[in-house]
Amino acid sequence: MTEPQDPLAQAPLLRVVRERHPDVDVVVLPPEAPAPEPADAPVPVTDAALDAERARVEAALAGLLAAAGATRAPADPADPAPRTTWRSAPASHVVPVAEARLPIDDPEAGIAVGRALSARLRADGWDGRLDRAGVTPLLLAALDDRTVRVAWLDAAVLVTVRGRALPVATATARALVSGTEDER
Repeated sequence: MTEPQDPLAQAPLLRVVRERHPDVDVVVLPPEAPAPEPADAPVPVTDAALDAERARVEAALAGLLAAAGATRAPADPADPAPRTTWRSAPASHVVPVAEARLPIDDPEAGIAVGRALSARLRADGWDGRLDRAGVTPLLLAALDDRTVRVAWLDAAVLVTVRGRALPVATATARALVSGTEDER
């Protein structure tokens, strides 16, 4: 029978504590075994499902922009175009997020944009409510695990559409979030 290994020989700090305080029991636990993969872990979605969710988010944003288009001034060429990115979510999930900035000249234009967006959201079946983040008025809406956030800023209305969280492999999540999604 072999002698058990002295755990304090591997941990010099604990050995010093034991020497300075012999009246204290030092207990060293064995390293934890890695947790087994849960049997009910979500199965990563296919590329087609990722593309479909991104298209759904972009279509929702396009519909909102079309609704706001009749009430707002022509877009300033300096304003960035609507864009869609992927953001990471907990537990190896990613979320498509589409954003657009609608320039407004005055508060009345912002109110008109808000009414147009609110009417479009209601017509499309979204559940919405008004809220505030500090002094910034917000319109928040949700439908089928997707959300819309409209924020009124000083010279613009920011429209953000957030899609469903989709389970993906770690490498796919990295590629999507970093913008190298063509490599997936």
